[in-house]
Amino acid sequence: MTYSNTNEHLYDDIALWEKTDGKDLFLEMPIKQKTAPAVLDFGYGFGEQLFALSNAFPNGKIYGIECNQACQKEVGEKIKTRGLKNIILINKEVQNLQDFENDSLDLVVLFDVIHGGDGKTKYMLFEESHRILKNGGCLAILPAHLSNWRDREGKKKTYSTKMIQTEVESFGFEYAGTCSQKGVHWEKCHTMYYIQKGTITFDALEKIDVMNFVKK
Repeated sequence: MTYSNTNEHLYDDIALWEKTDGKDLFLEMPIKQKTAPAVLDFGYGFGEQLFALSNAFPNGKIYGIECNQACQKEVGEKIKTRGLKNIILINKEVQNLQDFENDSLDLVVLFDVIHGGDGKTKYMLFEESHRILKNGGCLAILPAHLSNWRDREGKKKTYSTKMIQTEVESFGFEYAGTCSQKGVHWEKCHTMYYIQKGTITFDALEKIDVMNFVKK
């Protein structure tokens, strides 16, 4: 895919990713229900994954959970402007995933959301993802900020992908490898320091292998 790779057209490049490489990323994931899956994007941020998922699965139901009000407002406005009907936003801070029944989803997306804090959210998400995913459903993780992850005691540790694999598998998942398409770490696009510098391009954004796990 050809991106402009200019700061001036960065958000055009993001919109292009949502329709092309981002769409292809989610279509690659090991889920059984490809036609109309039920998907959760936890911590949807400014919506890049949500819109890529909507493009990948136009007949599916794409749920997004987010507590940041700026994100809620911007994404909600984009959904209305684009006339999208398959995205359902759950705009609140949550301590669990009680909005979803057992064995009800085909895919859970955790991109750049399980580092930092006291570590408790990470383990809640692993446990709850296993509960709400159907047998054979996929948990997809974008492992960003590996030096800022936390263990069960809340202590900061630098995680490796092998450590992540071992930890997630302990919750009843089987590692299913990565996709050929990499995920994108969008942080620079939404950080004032980088925005004010005016030098962000699509190529400058970190690209990371997405780790896929299947519920056993």
